[in-house]
Amino acid sequence: MAKNNQTVLVLTLLITASLIGIFAVLGWIGYSLTRFKSENKSPGSTNLVNTTTTTNPSSLKQVEITTARNVDYSQLQKYLQSKDWQKADRETYLRMLDVAGTKAQAEGAIAKDEMNALSCVDLKTIDRLWSTASDGKLGFSAQEKILREQKNDYRKMYDAVGWQTLTGEWLIQWNYNQQTKRYEYKPGKEPNFKSFPPGHLPTVERGYNFDVSLDAALTRCSI
Repeated sequence: MAKNNQTVLVLTLLITASLIGIFAVLGWIGYSLTRFKSENKSPGSTNLVNTTTTTNPSSLKQVEITTARNVDYSQLQKYLQSKDWQKADRETYLRMLDVAGTKAQAEGAIAKDEMNALSCVDLKTIDRLWSTASDGKLGFSAQEKILREQKNDYRKMYDAVGWQTLTGEWLIQWNYNQQTKRYEYKPGKEPNFKSFPPGHLPTVERGYNFDVSLDAALTRCSI
């Protein structure tokens, strides 16, 4: 009888140990899945971009920089590498004028004929720099992806990226400086350079130059 009790006790202990091991494994799997989901959320989600993202600085140095207009992108590369989104946004605007041509450089906005001839090589270089610096959350391709997700509804896209509300109120506005011949953000209507939704930057040619469509150039260049 004692021997049988001892056998039952041993079996009970073995079963208990096995159950504990199974529960531990299941718990570890559950934790791993939860962590994986939290670290791999869709770029189109409403989460704000982490402005201190830990992009490897060397990755920006490895970005292929090509230009058909002899434009110098070294300063833009430096601003993006240091996560200075405000200066990078301004630098993008200025370099886009260089890409466009002499009229854009003189007037501070890209005319239709220059937009139609805008270099795809340069647009893709600018986009690669922004995309690499932000882990794919910023740049022209990120904006175009959001536009497609919104079924090419610009009002919804502008709302999603934080440029304009669905009711038509502009969250970002510009003034034209007659002396410098350049557009500048209206005080109190600047982009949020600290915490912003995906696609928020850069804002070049968005909202102040309705006679010309940058999106047409991005489509032409397959961005």
